[in-house]
Amino acid sequence: LYDECEQLIRRVLSCFINEDLIKNKTLNELMKISFHNQANQKCDLELDIGEATRLGLNNLSNEENKQFFSDIRNIYSSITKELTRTLPLNNDLLRHLKCLHPMMRHSETSHISIMNIARSFPQMIVPDEIDRITAEWYLYQNENIPNEWYEKKNEYHAIDYYWKNIFTLKTNTGTDKFIALPKLIKCVLALSHGNADVERGFSENAFLLTDDRSLLSDASINGLRATRDGVKFFGNGKPHEVPITKALLDSVRGAHSRYCIDLEKRQQELLTNKNLANEEKQNDFFIEKQNDLYDEQKCLHKNLTNIQKMIDEGTERLTSAISSKDFKEIETSLLLIEGGNEKLAMTTTHIVCNSSKLNQLKKKQKK
Repeated sequence: LYDECEQLIRRVLSCFINEDLIKNKTLNELMKISFHNQANQKCDLELDIGEATRLGLNNLSNEENKQFFSDIRNIYSSITKELTRTLPLNNDLLRHLKCLHPMMRHSETSHISIMNIARSFPQMIVPDEIDRITAEWYLYQNENIPNEWYEKKNEYHAIDYYWKNIFTLKTNTGTDKFIALPKLIKCVLALSHGNADVERGFSENAFLLTDDRSLLSDASINGLRATRDGVKFFGNGKPHEVPITKALLDSVRGAHSRYCIDLEKRQQELLTNKNLANEEKQNDFFIEKQNDLYDEQKCLHKNLTNIQKMIDEGTERLTSAISSKDFKEIETSLLLIEGGNEKLAMTTTHIVCNSSKLNQLKKKQKK
């Protein structure tokens, strides 16, 4: 595709740009040509307008001829501008993909290209695999590959047919010769050439999902799509032309049993998910309850500290009142100590109860 794009832009430029500016020039050099500049363009006699058109110019006046060639230059310039804007001429990945062509196997830069391709798939290819891909690429370059794998009667096989044969190669011990390279090639061949297939899929889904079939599940839609594709492939789109084979009959006979097995499996999955959800909910309840008990325990210990301070304060005041023989202060101190002891007893009881609840909760969690 990249070569085709390059040839297209080169062909358009050759129609109106001076030959010395485009001859033996790389694509990057071609892109730098100022094609709007008339000094870089051919003279009127050399512009590529077709022989029939040039003969028709004899019927035009000089002014009309002048205007015609001006329009032709503008048309070619507009075409070139649009091509440089829309064509993937700056797409490095597309440029490197040329190395996958069988005829590019012995190219001096093919090993660099395959490394750049591998680096373009960081989600699929890890750094260690890039090193292995490089080593396997050298093996691939030195492999003796039959022409029949990529040539057939003056044309080429599909690229996936060629690489499928490459990946069947074995070592002397019978193991696969290429391990990491197939992973990369499959990633590359899986790249979409455009949105046509996706849009076609949406159209087919819209055809299947009518108003009275709006509740179809994903599995049902996939099944209908697979059946539709099967009819297209085996019967050229005509159901009555699909060959009735033994395998097809066996598949039809076993359809209900497979459906029952699948239904049972899905019910089991639903039950498992429900149990997991209940367990998760129960665990959340235990965690929430445990956090509440810990908060309560923290609050009780804080109260215990304050109560102890109150008792200590009452004791100090009592000692001081006895020394000064202040009976009123003695009575107040005793009340303070007595109240503190009551609160201390209650708080201690709550702490013991809290600890007991925590222990019981932990035992339930272990179960």
